[in-house]
Amino acid sequence: MIFLTVGTEQFDFDRMVEAADRLAIALADEEVFIQIGTNRRCPNHAQWERWLSYEGFVQRIEDARIVVTHAGAGSLLSCAWRKKVAVAMPRRQEYGEHVDNHQVEFAQRMAAMGHALIAETPEELCALVVDYNSQLGSPEPSSALGSPLVESLKTWLAEGS
Repeated sequence: MIFLTVGTEQFDFDRMVEAADRLAIALADEEVFIQIGTNRRCPNHAQWERWLSYEGFVQRIEDARIVVTHAGAGSLLSCAWRKKVAVAMPRRQEYGEHVDNHQVEFAQRMAAMGHALIAETPEELCALVVDYNSQLGSPEPSSALGSPLVESLKTWLAEGS
């Protein structure tokens, strides 16, 4: 199963919904499921729900072969804690998807640590997922529960203060 989530933001994220439909077509033999929140656009091909309970969200991450997420801290860290390298599509201010571009910076930090791959367009996201295993580079990210992730994030946050 491919699990996509747009998070809980109030802003539409049509790029992610379009990506879900592209994936559902490209991977017709695999379940593609997206949590769409308040998004006005609904997928035509992917399975979807607006909201998931926290337990349902975690279960989807655990069950998924690949998780595709906006670059919210909660979603990306939920993947890292479960040793899943997420495909992240950061919400962008210039598309009206968020109030600023903080998700771009966070996605880049998580990618640098081996916890995410970044896609900017629905086409790029679809290609990353279809060719996911060869895109990983290394078989497993650094331990998400160990100090490399925690210490790296602490340092990064302290630098921004």
